[in-house]
Amino acid sequence: MPHIMLRMDDEATLFTEAGRWTRPFRQAFGSRLAQLRRMRGWKQRELARRAQIDSGRLSKLERGVVRASAAELIRLSLTLGVTLDELVFGAATSLEADWQRLRGEIEKAGGPPALDCATRMLRAFALSFQMGNGTADFKNGEATV
Repeated sequence: MPHIMLRMDDEATLFTEAGRWTRPFRQAFGSRLAQLRRMRGWKQRELARRAQIDSGRLSKLERGVVRASAAELIRLSLTLGVTLDELVFGAATSLEADWQRLRGEIEKAGGPPALDCATRMLRAFALSFQMGNGTADFKNGEATV
């Protein structure tokens, strides 16, 4: 079963205001939905049946005419076997590309000190998982459990 999660970046803010689910975004979502459906060899009627969505409504979603509800997004995600993130925003970028983008944003926002701080925080986070319990206390650059 896929994980149900959404990345929290600039695109994710589209969900905070209903009016921001713009027509181009709806059309991109609809194209992605249709592509995922076709990759499985399903007709619209088949996906509609499996996801328990009216076939007319599914057609409108694929054409970008209407916004998808949260319940529809979840049902479509589970039915298609993809994460909500992939369904709504498309295939995830590589980890390296994500890191480079984030690094650039951090450096632009706060310069080298911010990048240094973010790097230290990421190291601390990684170390906490290496310790096996998911938590760690850091004092003077040394980790204690």
